[in-house]
Amino acid sequence: MVSSCQSPAQNSAFTCYSGAPWAVSDSLAYGFAAVPAQGDICGRCYQLDFDGTGHYNAQDPGSVALGSKTMIVQATNIGHDVAGGQFDILTPGGGVGLFDACSYQWNVNTSELGATYGGFMTYCQQQGGNHEQIKQCVLGRCAAVFDEPGLAELAAGCEWYVEWYEAADNPNLHYQEVACPPQLVAISGIDRGSLNDIQACKGGGGSCSQEEMDACDCGWTNGGQNCGQDDGSCCWTACCGR
Repeated sequence: MVSSCQSPAQNSAFTCYSGAPWAVSDSLAYGFAAVPAQGDICGRCYQLDFDGTGHYNAQDPGSVALGSKTMIVQATNIGHDVAGGQFDILTPGGGVGLFDACSYQWNVNTSELGATYGGFMTYCQQQGGNHEQIKQCVLGRCAAVFDEPGLAELAAGCEWYVEWYEAADNPNLHYQEVACPPQLVAISGIDRGSLNDIQACKGGGGSCSQEEMDACDCGWTNGGQNCGQDDGSCCWTACCGR
């Protein structure tokens, strides 16, 4: 089957609508993400703990509001331009990215989907207004684009971005690999549990304390052969960077 990234057509392979994120509680959400293509990552799950600051604007209102919330994502894709320690969460209305198969899959004009990178959020920021006005603008785009009954999962995922994710703009986070929740496994069909190979590495947040690095199990590196490129984790720094 041909990937829709190369040739969007009726029989091409597209991302499933069930990959949209959702809230488990006020402080926990599940979803799927593209992660850097470094090593054996497909099907691994990562816990993302948001620290209440934005990557480009430390005082970004959405990132501040997102602080103390946690999300668990399963890696189901790799990003051509995803940097180490970065997670591109699959979010309806979040931008079509390098390959636009969404407009064909959803039967809408590309112009309706906002900015190529940033989607509805970036479009609404360009319209001006405070954070609450931007959130309302995004919700309006969610309702306008995902108004068909068959797109209900996408509409819910788009609304999640505003209501749970607080329309945060590139929030900073700490991450670590964790066992995959059965809810994610049930959707993706990828279950690594029997492999018992979770890499106990923490990353993100900018700097690593000596305590964090001392707690790293470096057995995963296989004498350095599995290090690859720096993924932004404290354990890469502890096990590969010195």
